Amino acid sequence: MIMTPRFLCAALAVTSPAIVGAQVVQNVHGDVAHFGEGFTAISESRVDFRLLRPANVVLFWVTPEGRIDLFFPLRSRDKTLRRAGNNALSVSEIPSPLQAPVISGAPVSGRAGQFTPTGSLLTGAPARSDSGVSGYWVLLTSDAPITALDVQNRLALMSREGGALAIIDRLAGVLVPQGTVWAQYVAAVVLQ
Repeated sequence: MIMTPRFLCAALAVTSPAIVGAQVVQNVHGDVAHFGEGFTAISESRVDFRLLRPANVVLFWVTPEGRIDLFFPLRSRDKTLRRAGNNALSVSEIPSPLQAPVISGAPVSGRAGQFTPTGSLLTGAPARSDSGVSGYWVLLTSDAPITALDVQNRLALMSREGGALAIIDRLAGVLVPQGTVWAQYVAAVVLQ
């Protein structure tokens, strides 16, 4: 298994909401050489990633407080197996953590946990601190198939103690069967 230093301090500044064509700085854990580079672009409506070989994928948004939002798979019919090469997951089916949902006719308000799309978007691997971080995209890849119901059932048993970074550290252990090859990619998002 190849492991790299986790949660190094780095950031990528971008002035537009999409990070197209820019390298996404991320933390990696597990057998990254088996699955590939992970995130290639992050925007308000989709997350792009590249795989060296087919893999089953799960995508989460984790807040600094430790709340976990499952973005993929959402439904039992969602197939988690993705092909080798470039892939994208739409995150527009549920409200993006980067943009407050807009409901026609409703007054505009700033709800806790929702972020307005003003300012610049930074993604990167933060120091082991949640200061200034709005949340984390977590892409978990594995050779083992997993369904939305599997994810929900396994996460229900997981401890929520310790905040986002501690929870992210526990995700693979809870979701991936022992003896399975896996890799986890984490990109912090900071809105300024």
